[in-house]
Amino acid sequence: MTPSHYYPADLALALRARWPAEAPPLPTAEILTSFISVLYQASLLFEESQPVRCHAVLASPAQLAAQPVALTDFHVVHFAEARAWNEQEVRRLSSAVQPASSLLAVEPTPDGPLHLWGLLFSGHQWDQSADEVGPRGASAPLALLVQVSGPGGLVFYYGARRVLTLQRGRIEGHGFLQHPSAWGAGRFLENQQLAGALAAGLAWTPVQSECLLQLVLRMQRCALTQARSSGHGMLVVLVPTPRVAELFAPGGVLRPKYRLRHPAAGPRYPTLVQALLHRLLALGEVSWAHFQQSTDAELLRLTAEVDQFGHDLAAMGAVDGALVLTHQMELAGFGVEVQATQVPLSQVYRALDVEGETLQALPADHGGTRHRAAYRLCLAAPDCLAIVVSQDGNVQFVHNQAGKVIFWDQLSF
Repeated sequence: MTPSHYYPADLALALRARWPAEAPPLPTAEILTSFISVLYQASLLFEESQPVRCHAVLASPAQLAAQPVALTDFHVVHFAEARAWNEQEVRRLSSAVQPASSLLAVEPTPDGPLHLWGLLFSGHQWDQSADEVGPRGASAPLALLVQVSGPGGLVFYYGARRVLTLQRGRIEGHGFLQHPSAWGAGRFLENQQLAGALAAGLAWTPVQSECLLQLVLRMQRCALTQARSSGHGMLVVLVPTPRVAELFAPGGVLRPKYRLRHPAAGPRYPTLVQALLHRLLALGEVSWAHFQQSTDAELLRLTAEVDQFGHDLAAMGAVDGALVLTHQMELAGFGVEVQATQVPLSQVYRALDVEGETLQALPADHGGTRHRAAYRLCLAAPDCLAIVVSQDGNVQFVHNQAGKVIFWDQLSF
């Protein structure tokens, strides 16, 4: 019988059943359960008032040195004396290994119990949400990697390949690592308008469109990651550019406390994106692959400014109320009140797949205040999109699809 909730022993069995055939075998059930149990218990703790989040690898120095990913790719912090593998050690060290490029290194001792032998650091991301620009000198170790994504949340990898996800007590249930395709299909991004005059000079193709979309997603991930790590909630609302005036008008669904006007130089993010595209064009190719692989100093500088813009959005999103952006990523206002309390809404739907084709009905009041505001907004203004970050770090994407308010639970970025 399939358990209604999964705990370490269940996870060990489920992981073994899904472990890639070409991968080195997993350790014994006892060792694997012990490894998972400590991470699971650590995920329920707090360090400096923040939920524990970290990454760990189950492998000895010899195992890592024997595979294609050499330890010379990493800065290895090898403890003179190994530490006991327990949740308090994980809690204490978690702040050092939050990025996917940093790992707690764990191995069994000769007599069986696990111990923590060191830390691995790399300047390169390798998880599925990474968007680092520059050469990729390091790859994920070909071993069992685990991300502690929040309370009761574990993501298991073989190298960079996701194998199993635990979220809210269930595996592979309804958590996603990528932006849901149905969430913004056909309306998320006003592509060529965002590209500005440059679009007229390009033979606009799916490759350029994908590059532009990925630049937007990168900035959003920066903002959401910053909001999650800071421990404050945030509600982001995306509206079609022509609809801002109507939605912000007296009696409209959105009432901004801090409405913004654009400087003479133009909106910040579209200006940065256009500069990035111009630079890519000057370097010979406007594509996401070229962007990721380039080490051009000017491109790296502009990318850092894009990331900073995402951090600035997270800071403004900490103010009570919604942060409102257009589909062209122009900042329209923050501290925005959603005035849709009279909109009748009794049911919302959790998407169980990325496309939003399989749904689970839930009461509209199952979430917090931000969630209910997002649900009612998307019902009252179906062309709006919403992203909700809870104070506990959970992220939801919300929109109206054929009259139904649908949300996607998102795993960490």
